[in-house]
Amino acid sequence: MKKLGALAFAAIASTTSHAAISVGDPSADGVKAGTYPELFLVVWDQSNNISYTRDLGISVYSDNYALGDTSTNLFVYGQQDTGYQKIFSPLNTDPNFQTFLATSTDATKQIWAVMGLAVDPNGGLAANGTSLYTTAQHTAPTGTLDANYTTLMNWLQGDMANQVGLLQQNVGDWNSKCTGTDCTTKFTENLSGTYTKVNNPLQYAGAAYASTGVLGAANLSRPALFNSVNQSSWFYSITLTSDTDTAPVLVDEFDNTKHDAYWGLGVDSSGNYILSYTLEASITQATTAAGSLLRLRTDFAASYGRTRLIAAPVGDTLNLGGSVTAVPEPATWGLMGLGLAVVAGCARRRRA
Repeated sequence: MKKLGALAFAAIASTTSHAAISVGDPSADGVKAGTYPELFLVVWDQSNNISYTRDLGISVYSDNYALGDTSTNLFVYGQQDTGYQKIFSPLNTDPNFQTFLATSTDATKQIWAVMGLAVDPNGGLAANGTSLYTTAQHTAPTGTLDANYTTLMNWLQGDMANQVGLLQQNVGDWNSKCTGTDCTTKFTENLSGTYTKVNNPLQYAGAAYASTGVLGAANLSRPALFNSVNQSSWFYSITLTSDTDTAPVLVDEFDNTKHDAYWGLGVDSSGNYILSYTLEASITQATTAAGSLLRLRTDFAASYGRTRLIAAPVGDTLNLGGSVTAVPEPATWGLMGLGLAVVAGCARRRRA
């Protein structure tokens, strides 16, 4: 999806409070009523049987979006040629996340995903009847096709509709049944729109996802949706084109005319967990180190050294509310160490 629009850049910002995660209704009545899907974040530590969920308060919908408020629809403003980035306030400011961290103390054991969903109450197995907006697992080295992406492209419509329908039920549980000894707070009573699920082999993330990170039970024909903390993920819109259950789903990356959008969850040097969404602008890249530094200060793209950062390098004067660990886009994972070394070396040369 590619559109032109005005410059959009959101720095460190608080997330709007919501009572519950909204599941979208893509029917004409649902769109008219403004029943749009909201994105939510899941952070999961399987080894410690604990998960954390946060309503991001971000609407995203591809069908009939002209009938809604496009200024509040990530499908529109998050795919502009002028680029867009949103860096959220540290998750650590939420008491529920602190509860999560009290049990899950090792970031290397944590995985995360961002997703949203829409299901037509008149029948999900139909053209545009079911939609899933999601991250996906990326493990392939730079320059190679990720096997999980192939699985995503070959996902059958019938299975996708069924699994998203089950996820809809799980979201309903998260919104209304997170009570008693299994949860630290009831989701609908928490002002920040979050909860932590503890002390249960089928913690809420485990009830919705298999240990492999796919929807439902482990199945090699389903794409994995989770990534490790300090890694990033492209973002996809997955929809149905017909009621044929054996046909593959339609997959569309969030992008503009030159770049793909990606989510990242990184931990900074102070232990703050920073979630971000980034789409680089479709503009001419700087050709010198000085030009790239200026671009970094005024935009958000750091092309020099082939590394893209979600905050300024150490020593730069740009302040986005705290030092944030670099989370490069998925295609640069293989170059992460080299890219950061190049950026650091250039910074030392500029100071010399």
